[in-house]
Amino acid sequence: MPKKTFFNLPESKRNSIIESAMDEFAKAPYQDISINHLIKSIEIPTGSFYQYFEDKKDLYFYIISFYLDDELREAQENGRKINLLEPEGNKDTERVIPESTRNMKYYQEVLVDHFNRAPIEIKRDWTFDHLIGGKYMGLYDYSFLDENPLHDDIKEHKDLVMGIALALPNVIHRFCCNDEEKEWELYILCMNILRQGLLHYKRS
Repeated sequence: MPKKTFFNLPESKRNSIIESAMDEFAKAPYQDISINHLIKSIEIPTGSFYQYFEDKKDLYFYIISFYLDDELREAQENGRKINLLEPEGNKDTERVIPESTRNMKYYQEVLVDHFNRAPIEIKRDWTFDHLIGGKYMGLYDYSFLDENPLHDDIKEHKDLVMGIALALPNVIHRFCCNDEEKEWELYILCMNILRQGLLHYKRS
């Protein structure tokens, strides 16, 4: 999250920094963008950059959040959420991502293409530090957990269960060597195992 000094800037200055950062993160995956080039493109002194952000990752995650805030707003307004526990319905992103979000500048490049090519540790940090347990959990459909006759332990810890579902892609990626077809196949397998386990769980 940017520092207080960033939010104290005039809105026009904040927007200029956001726009310039989006331009840069749209050009290449996270690991291919040098911090020096990024700061130069934003057109602020290096000292000022570190007054506004902890580091490159801090700015990158803020840009991702900038996109997801709009998606979360639409999910809350329209009840259109991502059902992780029904993965077959999520392969086509156009069915689960609001059109206004997909039409945002560089959405495909920043949030889809280049995020998918980012280092596993960056995707892991985003998942565990900014997603699981945070406000963006409101993007996900809990109907499987709410509507099925599941054990009370599961219902009590349903955010944790959803967090496991969110973490699965990062785990699976380790086994697939960038083979997207194999990743999808293993993702479906693991999600089906998770669903069946939830349905049949009994405290021993």
